[in-house]
Amino acid sequence: MTRTADYTIQGFLYQFNKTVLEILAAQDDDTITIEGVVEDIEVSNTTSTRAIQCKYHETHTSFSESAIYKPLLQMLKHYHDNSTADVRYVLFAHFQGVKEPYPNVDKSTLQSALGSRDQTLKKHIMAIPTTVNLDAFIKRFEMKFGPTYDVLSKDVVNALKTNGFPEDDIEILAYPNAIHKVATFSIKHSQSERQTTKKEFLEELKAIRTTAISRWTLALKSRDKVLIARRKQLKAHLDKNSRLRYFAIDLGSIVDYKDDIVLFIKNYLDKYHFKPAHTHTPVMCLRADHATIQQIKHRLYKKGILVTDGYIGPEFEAAHFFRDPLVAKEVGGTPKREFSLRILSWDHCRHMNNRKCDDVFIIGDLDISPLDTKDVNVERLAGATVKEVEFILGISNVYE
Repeated sequence: MTRTADYTIQGFLYQFNKTVLEILAAQDDDTITIEGVVEDIEVSNTTSTRAIQCKYHETHTSFSESAIYKPLLQMLKHYHDNSTADVRYVLFAHFQGVKEPYPNVDKSTLQSALGSRDQTLKKHIMAIPTTVNLDAFIKRFEMKFGPTYDVLSKDVVNALKTNGFPEDDIEILAYPNAIHKVATFSIKHSQSERQTTKKEFLEELKAIRTTAISRWTLALKSRDKVLIARRKQLKAHLDKNSRLRYFAIDLGSIVDYKDDIVLFIKNYLDKYHFKPAHTHTPVMCLRADHATIQQIKHRLYKKGILVTDGYIGPEFEAAHFFRDPLVAKEVGGTPKREFSLRILSWDHCRHMNNRKCDDVFIIGDLDISPLDTKDVNVERLAGATVKEVEFILGISNVYE
């Protein structure tokens, strides 16, 4: 991962941490909107709204007015269009190396933003009428210089503790799940789906007993502990011999799949589908084009792994796909199966609804709405590399 990518992800995490803090500091029935109409975070009650825009400038070693022109102009435009509404605007920004006494952001800063010749700001400047009341806006505006990422995340941990979460559970359960919940809210299309209250948020967070695995929780500094915790949580189910498991894998969202996917499948089978007691043939449902799936099948064949994909000639037949493999015993009692794996294209994923599994593992960014997951244990492992998935599943003892 490049330094630029690191800073981009950290910028999102900074905003998510600030969002969690705002939720935990709100009144029980305040409505918090993530990625609201006005700003990144909106805290509203029946009479007023506090609109917060969050910026993270880790690469800036000093404060630069131009770095906040765009959010200032966006706030100013919203204020002009909604001057009768009771909206308080907050720009919460971190600049590395900036300490108290903090720089002053006032009317002169707004005038400089409106007079900027930066072409990327032109459309924002042109959208603001010359009659906008800068003095009135400043009375509703507050500039807050945020702490470092590490300090902000510690503030979230302390806030979770204050709100009744056991200290031992926070780092590996409550904190990563809180970040994951906010990240999930932020990508919802409907505004109503991006809204919550402190009461709802806490109730849902306290009900979660497994650690979320996502690109965001794996980017936290507690990543190692998150991976170990998830591995321990899954062990009880994975230790059971007689269990039907499906895997839904989005190959396009796993950066290392071309090199590792065949070894992952082989290593899984060597660990969890080799005993006579392992009677349920696992299904690997892959989101990939037909040619890619055929290449994977051939590579598995070269590794001595026989699979069925349900095709008779050019047509997929569900009954053929779900047939039980013929089994013979070799010397020593090791089963020799007609096939040891079912491979399915995501285009045919609906057929998995015909035979309910015990567990379905979602690897990558997949919309699993076509799957009937009622009475099924769903385990999401989004954002993880193949090696991290192997570690979580107990296949390997290393993840790097």
